[in-house]
Amino acid sequence: MTTIFFVATEPSGDIHGANLARQLKAIDPTIRLVGAGGSHMRDAGVEILIDPTAHATVGVVEAVRHLGRYAQIYRLLQSSLRTWLPDAVVLIDSPDFNLRFAGRVKDHGIPVIYYISPQIWAWRKGRIKTIRKVVRKMLVILDFEEKIYRDAGVDVAFVGHPLLDAYQDIDREAVRKEWGAKKLLIGLLPGSRGKQFRLLFPVLKKTAELIQKELPEAQFVLGCAPNINPKLAQGHGIDVVVNRTPEVMAASDLLLVASGTATLEAGIYGTPMIVTYKLNPVTAYLFGPLVWLNTKNFSLINIVAGKEIVPEMYQAKAKPELLAKQAVSMIRGGRLPEIRKALAEVRKKLGQPGASKRAAQEILKTIGKHPHP
Repeated sequence: MTTIFFVATEPSGDIHGANLARQLKAIDPTIRLVGAGGSHMRDAGVEILIDPTAHATVGVVEAVRHLGRYAQIYRLLQSSLRTWLPDAVVLIDSPDFNLRFAGRVKDHGIPVIYYISPQIWAWRKGRIKTIRKVVRKMLVILDFEEKIYRDAGVDVAFVGHPLLDAYQDIDREAVRKEWGAKKLLIGLLPGSRGKQFRLLFPVLKKTAELIQKELPEAQFVLGCAPNINPKLAQGHGIDVVVNRTPEVMAASDLLLVASGTATLEAGIYGTPMIVTYKLNPVTAYLFGPLVWLNTKNFSLINIVAGKEIVPEMYQAKAKPELLAKQAVSMIRGGRLPEIRKALAEVRKKLGQPGASKRAAQEILKTIGKHPHP
């Protein structure tokens, strides 16, 4: 029996791991899946040894507070390798934890397959030397990453972006009618992590107030992830919807969105956006310059585009008056249609639907199993 060992430490990795697990099971129903992940992976048939996803963090300062927890996870997974003796270990994103763990996996003589590459093109480019030593196969989801790894001597395959598989065909006008949006609907997406939500929501709330003074016809809807308490956002004159982020993206004329994968998801729906972000000030001071020195743009949507097609407003620029001014300028200046056109081109660069299936096939090929296409 083939055994695959998964490690996903964040909620997004749990979702991608679940989709990957379902595809592996579809190819080989007898395959045994085990490892670290969350409820999505458990529902997909992975035997979960420990769930790190509830403790996912953003930034070094936040991570330090959970060092003891991560050390416990690390020790348990090392011990589990000897118990399960898997045919391969699949590491999903989370490079700070997973690249360290990859070294221990290789010590056991077990192939390491990495799904969703560390963002070495943004910062800590030296990690590619470690990757070359410990990773048997790198599965990337952004087209330009394939050349970076191939040029560095890493066995790599571009499988496409899994967000394309999550795309929903949403009736935009029906959703707008449900929410009473008559002319201008602006979506607010402060992030899916609790700490980030609490940092960014007050900024977006004030931004909405300032926009409405300039554009009285504007209506606002805030998308709240299922793990965020909606009471944090209610009672502020903004409609709040829970677990309906795709609808917010599809129905809005403009989004104010926290930087991250959500920018790509919004791009798939073709919705213009302003990307913003706030980090713990110490984290931003220590590591922000390292990122900005290595990449002209920081948001994923602009990085994939290869140029700035939507505004980025981080840290000092993430102020209500500046965000509101930018939003009003984009709307009054008639820039939204041209941004929609540019986003359609970005979507083409994400590949075709079926990323999880292609990733599953690559995993089985790497360990000597040859699935039928």
